[in-house]
Amino acid sequence: MRWQWQLPMLLMAMRLVHGQQATAEATTEEQDEAAKFFTRLYKRNLQQLVALRNESIEPCDDFYAHACGNFGALGQAPDPDDALPPFLYNLQDRMQFFQVQHENFQTLPGKLLAQLYGECRMRGQQHAHLEHMLEQVPFLAAHQVVLAGWPFLRHQWQRQQLDGQLNWIQLAAQLAAHGLPTLLHIYFAEQTIYVAPIQELPCPSQREFKASMSDVLTGRHAQVAHIVAHEMRMLCRGMRGELPLANSLTEGQRERQSTPAPGQEQLELDDNTMDYMQSFFSLLNFTEQELATARKLPVNVARITRAWSVLRQTEPRIVYNYVLWQAQQRLVYEDCFELATEFERLLHAEYWQWHVLAPQLTRDVALAMYQLHTTRFQQRRRSTLGSRDWYGHLLPASVERRELQVARLLQAHAQHYLNITELTSRYGQVHFKPYYFYGNLLQLRRAQLRHSFQSPYVDAEDVQQSAYFLRHFLHFVLLSLHRPMYHYYATQGLELWRESRLLQDTDGYYTALDCLERQTQQRYDVQQAAIYRPLSTHEVANVFHFHRSFQAALRDYRFWLQGERFVFAEQFVLQYFGLDEHRILFYAVAQQLCNRHDEIFAAQLNRGYMNMPEFQAAFKCEPEAQMNPPAKCMINRCE
Repeated sequence: MRWQWQLPMLLMAMRLVHGQQATAEATTEEQDEAAKFFTRLYKRNLQQLVALRNESIEPCDDFYAHACGNFGALGQAPDPDDALPPFLYNLQDRMQFFQVQHENFQTLPGKLLAQLYGECRMRGQQHAHLEHMLEQVPFLAAHQVVLAGWPFLRHQWQRQQLDGQLNWIQLAAQLAAHGLPTLLHIYFAEQTIYVAPIQELPCPSQREFKASMSDVLTGRHAQVAHIVAHEMRMLCRGMRGELPLANSLTEGQRERQSTPAPGQEQLELDDNTMDYMQSFFSLLNFTEQELATARKLPVNVARITRAWSVLRQTEPRIVYNYVLWQAQQRLVYEDCFELATEFERLLHAEYWQWHVLAPQLTRDVALAMYQLHTTRFQQRRRSTLGSRDWYGHLLPASVERRELQVARLLQAHAQHYLNITELTSRYGQVHFKPYYFYGNLLQLRRAQLRHSFQSPYVDAEDVQQSAYFLRHFLHFVLLSLHRPMYHYYATQGLELWRESRLLQDTDGYYTALDCLERQTQQRYDVQQAAIYRPLSTHEVANVFHFHRSFQAALRDYRFWLQGERFVFAEQFVLQYFGLDEHRILFYAVAQQLCNRHDEIFAAQLNRGYMNMPEFQAAFKCEPEAQMNPPAKCMINRCE
């Protein structure tokens, strides 16, 4: 049995030796370690956090005044780099970063997107003039002379015999194959072809039709706009099912109609739709094997059939006018940043390679910050661990794993969905022509559509999918660069943090109300203990919600510290600034409220903190300190 006490003694001795070696090496390696872990952003954020503090006020006397004491001086600093950023999170940050950095993109997808963005901005005020489209889009340039007289009236169409030159089926298929569906929506997931009607088929009022064609009808008789607008509006209304079909067509449909089981509907391919499909797939260069082995899933067959029945009974001239009008309207880019949204996968692939972000922030630090700060993810973790089955009740330790690797989850998804090698091979065949925005845009759309046939479908708006967190992770990183307040933990979950209705219970609130009132009666002194001023019922509710919310955030922070390998860097950097991992979250939360209704937030924060044992442990307040009342309101225990 001697080994039972000898082994612990041996381990203790080894730990002491290791500690002495680490202490001896710490001084000589301090600068090297600092260079390794200090990114510019990380250092600047902590510098701001420290600069905001007023060291002349003890944290245990009035923590809000201590943490925010220098906010006014820092916020009015003449140097923009030292000024405190506003309390905002919006699209402007992402737009500004993209505009500044797009010329520095290094991946092939990123360079294509950057070149397209540059050409978009060079257009000036000539957004979607028909003449530029006719020059730059190859399948329109072939008919440039004829299309210069668009839109067409009946006598023009007949006199020039345009039936033999202009084909609305071919034009619609060409546009759809270049990512611009006009009459039918065909889209892909991995080895799957979906055929669906246009969900929001554009059909403005007659006046709006006229206004949209004002530039191409300059110098022509006013009646031309009226005729063409009326014809196109009747067509789109008919395709949307707002007008009745001709009786002969309706009777023919009734004869062919049956009641197939859900999911078994078959799309009848008449001559028009057959020609459309053949033109569409040939332009995408699909092989016969790919088409034969792919699943075909029609969506809303009845609506497709109705719409194409309307097309059959409409003059080709009117359909051609409508298709070309749609193309002109949908190629308008008043804000060129829309390209970054349309080709988000290419942009995210560029960002994920981290070339333009590396000078300011390392990816490992960003991933660790995101795991700590994104309360949406923490909410998901809480709901996952909270919904245990019988196995979780029997073996809770196996369910509550200490390490939940957000970084690993995002890296696995990015490696598969943003694989730069695959994207480079898919888009390597795209060759832009300089200063041909519309032609290049349709070429990139065609490559994106073709690539989607080999890619699994990803719903970036589904909160259960990795793509959702990947998008918000990148948004979070860009926010951090523009709004660099360290530990900006409430980025995506600000509403959850500030309201925290999920954390409210009635008994806990009334217990807090009673306890806080007794604290006020015992401790309030206008001159010596203003932080104990009387609170209204509304303010008590805010203190209660704040206390419960912070407890949840603190649990998440400790969960992160227990599982993340980044904790060593966290501790090292914080110690350099005279902080530690136990105090940092208290400062971070307090400084989100600096100089915003000081009296209200000071009471909310101080009364919430002083009743937390975690605060007393972190700041080691003396028994007589104002932030350490003898009787604590243990609001978090009232469950």
